[in-house]
Formats: sequence, structure tokens, C-alpha cells
Amino acid sequence: MNKILTFLLFSAVATLSVRADLLFSDNFNYPNGLIETDGVWFVYSPATPHQDAFVTNDLLILNQNNYDAVAAPFTNTDAPSEVFVSFTINVSQLPASKGGYFSILSDGTNDVAHIFIDPLQTVVPGTYRLGVANFLTSIADAGATNFPMDLATGVTYQVVYSWDEVNGLGATLWVNPSSANDLNVYPDDTTTNAYVATLPVSQVGFSQYANQGVAAIGAVKVGTTFGDVMTNVAQLAVFGIQPQGTTNYAGNNVLLYGVASGMDVTYQWLDNNTPLTDNGSTIIGSQSNVLALVNLQASGNYSVVATTSAGSVTSQVAQVSVITTPTAPFFTLQPVGQTNSILSTVTVTAAANGTGPITYQWYFEPAGGSSFSPLSGQTSGTLSFKATYSDSGSYYVTATGGNGAGSANSATIALIVIPPPVVSIGYMHDYITNLNGNFSINGGQIFSVQGVVTSIGQMQSKTTSEFFIQDATGGLLVYSGGFGPSNTPPVGSLVNVVSPAESYYGELEMDPTADAATNAVIVLSTNNPLPAPQPLDFGQMVTNTMGAYGVAVQCSLVTLTNVYLYSSSSGAAVSGNFPTNGTKALYAFKQPYSAGQPHLEVYVYTYTNALNQSNTNYFGQPIPSFCYELTGAMGVYSPTQPELYPSRYADFVSTPPAPFAASVTFSNGVSNLSWPAVAGSTYSVYSATNLLGPWAQTFGLGYYPSVGAYTDTNAAAAKFYRVSTP
Repeated sequence: MNKILTFLLFSAVATLSVRADLLFSDNFNYPNGLIETDGVWFVYSPATPHQDAFVTNDLLILNQNNYDAVAAPFTNTDAPSEVFVSFTINVSQLPASKGGYFSILSDGTNDVAHIFIDPLQTVVPGTYRLGVANFLTSIADAGATNFPMDLATGVTYQVVYSWDEVNGLGATLWVNPSSANDLNVYPDDTTTNAYVATLPVSQVGFSQYANQGVAAIGAVKVGTTFGDVMTNVAQLAVFGIQPQGTTNYAGNNVLLYGVASGMDVTYQWLDNNTPLTDNGSTIIGSQSNVLALVNLQASGNYSVVATTSAGSVTSQVAQVSVITTPTAPFFTLQPVGQTNSILSTVTVTAAANGTGPITYQWYFEPAGGSSFSPLSGQTSGTLSFKATYSDSGSYYVTATGGNGAGSANSATIALIVIPPPVVSIGYMHDYITNLNGNFSINGGQIFSVQGVVTSIGQMQSKTTSEFFIQDATGGLLVYSGGFGPSNTPPVGSLVNVVSPAESYYGELEMDPTADAATNAVIVLSTNNPLPAPQPLDFGQMVTNTMGAYGVAVQCSLVTLTNVYLYSSSSGAAVSGNFPTNGTKALYAFKQPYSAGQPHLEVYVYTYTNALNQSNTNYFGQPIPSFCYELTGAMGVYSPTQPELYPSRYADFVSTPPAPFAASVTFSNGVSNLSWPAVAGSTYSVYSATNLLGPWAQTFGLGYYPSVGAYTDTNAAAAKFYRVSTP
């Protein structure tokens, strides 16, 4: 597969449905108490309600101590359909961490259009942002998107979001809009059936989870156009966060914040009631809610005016006092020592105050060294780099003040770089998701795995190093996007891979960096025997790719038997030869083609091996229409599209071997079997304690052995043997 670049997209215009209809409206004007018994809202999770979803003063209270998720049904007969939802939100307590999704649409079975509270990805301290995803359950997942506006606690905002199956847009989010043309965002997480619903969405829901914070929801409306649900009217802005005064030394920088509510609110900062204008150097952000004052020289009284179509409101005054007496730097935040895994990002922060502008320089002494040296490029208060083993040692930072105010050294700290967790490939399979998209595994944690390279030459790319590896517990793809094909290890190499991992459209992939100093891929030995290919359960892999079987077998060597090959999924006959330095897609069926029959895509790369590892023999060879055996790595192109990747022409076996006989000798409790192996065929050994069985496989498929041989050292009982292909 080719890597797909995803984008954060902002839509300027929302497409409106021709039909206009208000499907649901509720202002929560119920007596204070349980909303679960009002006859409109019901608990959709958990199965046994906790009886803790409450309405207070016409507001639905989402409280982090409650756990019931409530929904209200509405009649929606159109599918596919476009549905808009609006509500007001007032957050009184921020989540303890990234908030879970708290609002959804549902067709009664499937949830879509998740809305989040995110207190971490903000500019202004103490604020939050609202986010949106189609299906993802965490705003931290790739594809989920935040609306780019900091929101204050204690202030009421109007939220509008939509779900659009008609135009394939999925979810869209507005905050405090005046029209559908206002700034909106939509996420980039999809699944194969993302916009193909069998039922129209027919429920709107709100949920409450532990550590989600406290929010009050009001005035819920659902309709088929933006205008159906838009009830916001222009009002004077309300400051949820006022700018705060501070005292600092001359030459330093100060940030002032103000956060106000209001439709299409604009800002203008004042100094002593005089409007400020950006000059690109000492005043930045004079017409935003964040004002940067750079290289302070004089005290001032700052305020900000928030303007909506209803009028203007001025914030409180923030007095910024400047100390002009030259003062040597002194540290207000000392660096702290760390222990980091290799390839993880090291972040060490220090801060100094005094007459500015203050500059920084970090110094490093390697473990066992005798002197410190300056670190090139590390000239801010934060030391940041990707850890390698050679980075273990001691560090400190020097802060130098402006105007000859002097310098000071921080405390010296120790940094230790350790190996990452060593795990099996099967362990990492537990992290695989069944979503379309590129999802970091376990927050980008660095893992160390070992496996034998099972593919020959470049797989899935002509210009990068991509190859399959496998251990006794499973397989994965190594995508070394920063390396060229000459860095692809030869088939049979035992390699150690140290890198973060990802679930890439359902496939498990390690993603080493291009930094050779990290030794991200190390060849431990060569010419190791390849794992025995597994007989592929064709039906399970094709019809339930991300089921337990499909996940377990993905990226492992597998063998198919008796398959019919076509040049298209609609049964077009194969013809001609494999290309030179190209690709060819084939489609495998278990029976001669008939419409509706499940099939498996076979994707062939015939690129010349950069290291001439082994002759793949594809160039100009005839494409077979039937294979007695077909072997390769079982990849996943999407959660519903498995793909088999043969890596040499010999993987296509068109005819079975001739009948053969096996012989066995027994000596000192050891049985030795031998048979005339034929190149291109795979073999299995079965044993039983009596001639009638039951027979058990004691030797897996050998991958194209040159000699047919098997030794059984288990002398516990007399055995009968048989050898078959495959």
C-alpha cells in the first residue's frame, strides 16, 4: 500500500439539504430531578442504569460522578440523510484529562459524530476546546479535530454539529456560529461503511463519564438544515477569562489573554485606552485574544475590547509593571533528570528570570566523559531531542541576561537512555484497530521486536524499504519510510526493530526513523530458516478480515491451495506476462468465477532487488490462471480488504508434485523421515498412535525445502506418520 497523507480541512460553506424539517426540540423544562423518567429521554448505556442523569433548572447536567448516557429518539425517514444538531454548553469544571465524547447521533445501533471536551490542546491556560470525530472515541486519536477556539469555563456557548451521509462529509462542527458559512471543522477518521448507513440516524445522545468534568447542556434541537437548529442571536460578549496583570524585568516577553463569548466576536487590545497595532516585533496579536508584548521596556495598562454585532464590551485593566534595574538571571524552574527509552523524545525544561532578553545554551557531558560541551541548536529554555544510547550523561543550561546583566548556570541533571520494552509481535497485534486511518499504537511508545524477514526485495514500494518479518507469535510490516530500498535486509535475516508502531488502515506496522544513529533496524544474523507458512482459512480472512483469526494471521506467511486467478474482481481472464519493475493485481477465488463469490486480492511487486538478494524471476513470466499452491505474506490494505503478497515467481505453483513415498527409520527413540521434496511445493507431516488416527500435524508447512526431512525426538509412544503437500 502507499502511505496516505491526511489533512486538517476547514470548510467555508456547508451544503444545505433541500428539505427543511425540525425533527426534535427540547428545552429541558422539566421539574428538577431524573431525566431518565420523563418519557422522552432514556438511558442507552449502561444496560442497567445508575439512575443519575439529572435536569437542574432546565439544564441537563453532565457530571463526572455520574455514568448514565441518555438519548432521545426522533423520526427521520430519509437514508442517507443530513441531520443538524444544536445545543448550548456551559462547562463549570474541566476534565481531569482529555475528555471523552459527550454527544452523539445514533441510528439505534451505531454511534456517529462524536463531540469532545479537550482541556489540553489550548493556547490560553484554563480553557478548553470542543472537538469532533466521526467514530473515534478519543480526541487524541489521529483524525479527530478540535475547533480552533479556546472556550472559558462558566460561559455559555452554542454548539452546532451535523452528520452528512448525502455528500459523504460525515461530521461537521461549528461553535457560536451566526450562519453555516462561518468557520467549521470536520474530522478525518473513516471506516469502510462510514457513509453507508442502512438506517438514518434517529437518536441524539449525551453521556457522562468519570473525570470528564462538569457541563450543563441546554436547548437541544435536531433538524435537516442548519437553519432548523440555529437559535443563537447576537448578544454582548461575556468575558470568561479576563487579562491579568504581571510584573517582569525589562527586555523580557509577556503574554496577555482574554477569552470572550459571542457570535463572530472580534478583539482589539488597548494600552492606556489607546488601540494597539501589530508591528511584527514588539507588539503581536493586537486584534486577537492573545497579545504578545516582546522586549518590554515600559510599564502599561492593557485591556481588550470584545465586539459582536450587538455591541462592544471592554475587559478589566491588566497592569504590566517593568523592572528596569539591571538584574542578573536567576532560575525560577530548574531542570529535572530523566530516564528515557531509546528513540523516545526527551524534553527537559528550565526557566530563568532577570533582565532580558534572556538567552539559553545547553551543555552535555557523556556518561564516563570528563568535560561538558555546548549542544548545537539547543538554545531555548527547553531541551528536546530524540534519544539514542549515546545521549546518556549529564546536562545543564546557562541563562544569559540582556544588557550585560550576567549569566547563571542551572543545576546539573542526569539523563539515562534505556532499551525499550522487548515484546513479541503477537503482543502488538492486540493494539490493532479496525478503523481506516493511521493510528499510533499506545501513544507512540517505542517497542523492540525481533523477527525473520519473510519477503524478498521491496514490498509495497519502489523507493522505500518495506519488508515483512515474523516471529513465533505473528507477523508485521516494517515501513522504513526514511530509508531507500538498498536498506532492505535479505530474506532470512533475523532483525531487531526498535521504533514506534501503528495500526495503518488495520495493518500492524513498525515505523523506524531514517536516523542511522538510532540503529532502528539491526541485522542479527542471516540465512535463517523461514517460518512455516500457515494454510490460510480463505473464508475467514475474506469475510472477517479484522476478526480474531484475521488479526492473528495478518503479515504472516500463508499458503493457499487450489485457487483460480483473474485480472479483475469481476472475473476478467488473466493474460500475458508479469511486468518488469512494476506491479500487477490479481484476484483469487476458491471456485471458477461467479458473481458474488468472495475473493482475495493478490498484489505482486516485480521491482528489481536493490541488493540482488534473490532472483524473484517475475520478469516476463506468464501469469497463471490457476494455482495448486500460492504462498506469500498476508497483508491488510484496509479493514475489509486483505491482500496476499507473493515475493517471487516460485510462490505461484501451477501443478501439484508427482505422487511420492516417504520413508522412516527409528533409532534410540528418534524417528527420521525423508521424502523426495520438489522445489515450489510445501509439505506437512502428520502423526498418529494408530493407523486409524486421529492424525495430528506435527510439522508445519516447510517453505520450499530443498530436502524433504523431519526428525521426531519424542519417543513417548510409537507413531505412524504420513507426509502430504501442502
